[in-house]
Amino acid sequence: MAEASKKPAEKDIWAEAPPAPRRGARFFVLIGVFLLILAWSVQGAKIRPGELFEGIPQIGITIARMLPPDFSKVTDLKNYYLPEGFSLVELLLPLPLAAERAGAKQRWRDNTFPQTVLGATLETVQMALAGTLLALLVAFPVGFLAARNTTPHPAVYHAVRAVLNFLRTIPDLALGLLFVAAVGLGAFAGTLALAIHTATVLGKLLSESVENIDEGVVEAIRTTGAGYAQILSFAVVPQILPDLISFTLYRLETNIRAASVLGLIGAGGIGYLMNTSFRTFQYQEAAAIVLVLIALVMLVDYLSSRLRSLVV
Repeated sequence: MAEASKKPAEKDIWAEAPPAPRRGARFFVLIGVFLLILAWSVQGAKIRPGELFEGIPQIGITIARMLPPDFSKVTDLKNYYLPEGFSLVELLLPLPLAAERAGAKQRWRDNTFPQTVLGATLETVQMALAGTLLALLVAFPVGFLAARNTTPHPAVYHAVRAVLNFLRTIPDLALGLLFVAAVGLGAFAGTLALAIHTATVLGKLLSESVENIDEGVVEAIRTTGAGYAQILSFAVVPQILPDLISFTLYRLETNIRAASVLGLIGAGGIGYLMNTSFRTFQYQEAAAIVLVLIALVMLVDYLSSRLRSLVV
């Protein structure tokens, strides 16, 4: 009897359910086009699994050459070429020194120390921090100009959006090459490349966050007679602040990896040393540099996630 009483209820539920969508010819045409595009992309990418399986032993040979990693470049003080008569405290801390000794210390810090693994790692962090800070200073006001609800004029909105879209299409490696040609090799060129690329990304993300705010808060502030700057300060910024912090920390993590890649073109960072080690077949030394980079990225990711949980 209980089973018989359940059947009418089940029939009523199915009767109230919406009808299944009808699949017309257009749907199957789109599926066919998608499959053709997918097959075309696979063919153009020259995906050949057979070659991959044949090359797996070579991958194993390369990894075997990298083991065990050689950390002597990190731990052996001889590889830091410390100037005579200086202690580590004098070299690393901003202590008052005589003019001649201060010059020798500055030359070591500018020319020799960045060519070591520890120095290149610290330079990578400095590039990422400085590039992200410069990008934030540019992207913060640009985000308001590129948002429909806070831009002062539609012409400004379209102009800023066009510039952001154009600059964002330029890879950071291409920007790095341009700045290397302009200011020479080193961290300055890499920092400028990171700043420009990050500013365009942050500007777009912040503008979208501004467009998604609660307009009711804006209207409430506007009815009090507040001006444009006051509306932004008291109605818009508090709403986008969590997104601003989250986006900035995410870009900082990304810039750590990007700074290491920029080193491949001579724009500073640990990537230059890694590229040199691979080119000179110093695989064990290269493995140590890769592990240092992995540890650095994991540390930055952990610290940023902790900071995000505290402030967001």
